[in-house]
Amino acid sequence: MAWLGKILGGTVGLAVAGPLGAVIGGVIGNQFDKNGAQGSTRTAYDQGQFKKESQKLNQQEEKQLLFFTSIFSMLAKFAQADGAVTRSEIEVVDQFIKSQLRLDGQSRQLAIKIFDQAKQSSYSFSDYAAQFYDNFKNEKALVLEMFDLLMKMAVADHQFHHKEAKYIDLASHIFELSQTQVNNIKDRYLNSKQNNNNSNSSRLAEYYRILECEPGADFSKVKKKYRQKAKEFHPDNVIRKGLPEEFVDFAEEEFKKINEAYEKIKAAEK
Repeated sequence: MAWLGKILGGTVGLAVAGPLGAVIGGVIGNQFDKNGAQGSTRTAYDQGQFKKESQKLNQQEEKQLLFFTSIFSMLAKFAQADGAVTRSEIEVVDQFIKSQLRLDGQSRQLAIKIFDQAKQSSYSFSDYAAQFYDNFKNEKALVLEMFDLLMKMAVADHQFHHKEAKYIDLASHIFELSQTQVNNIKDRYLNSKQNNNNSNSSRLAEYYRILECEPGADFSKVKKKYRQKAKEFHPDNVIRKGLPEEFVDFAEEEFKKINEAYEKIKAAEK
């Protein structure tokens, strides 16, 4: 992510308003202060509206920054759901960043800065989720990727607490996900053992569900859905639409599952 150095150096200019703009502006402003810049410019940074043409992000970089900021801003509010953020919750988030997302170096440094900035903000989880969806609602793969990351974080401590369940349900409504989409991602983390013991007929039903088709649906409909979803989740397309390369694992896994589901249904049709 080429924009990382600009953000951490406190030298980038962008025009992002709202809750996410405030978080980005706060992170940049803190770096700006550390680098010995004049304090009079800080207010403009805090509003997320400071511009410096020589360091301005391009459209794709700005989308990647918005995605990156959204996930760690929402995770900060996740951790605050039951009040103060505890040391154990911080450790879970840090482990999630390092092990699950495999972020290191500058990526991890920026993730922690965004998390800390959002944690101190008066904005809510819903505020961050709503602005994210407003920016990415036409990019279905990215919205599902965000929901998958939230679900992954919810069970990172090997438990699914009621506070996480509340925010997961809230996110599913804000993101306007279908119940099938929600169940597909939830089952990935909550029912993996059960899914491994499914009968052949149950597994076939699961393949139809991956392609968002009813079991036994006409194969022409299955084929149409397959082509649509394969295009949406092709890793190259997902990165091009704004997903940072560090988060592309989800798209790759989803792409594999879509292909497998189609091949299994096609074989069953013969």
